[in-house]
Amino acid sequence: MQSKFYTVMPSGNGTFSVVDARTGAVVNRFNIPGELVSGPVVSGDSCTIVTSHHGSKTGFTIKIPTGQIINRYFM
Repeated sequence: MQSKFYTVMPSGNGTFSVVDARTGAVVNRFNIPGELVSGPVVSGDSCTIVTSHHGSKTGFTIKIPTGQIINRYFM
């Protein structure tokens, strides 16, 4: 059995796609509020994304491939 490798890319309007890095297939999508400031940065089975919303920046840690928010921090 081969290991799964994922990458995450912005798809516009706060939507992000989780992509199987071996096949290029989109396996999931998720939404994060605000305008993208930094990321997504993938590390293992999670990624981080920083957005700006109403003048404040928020960082999100996302579980991949599920797209579930596992941590949120304010900057």
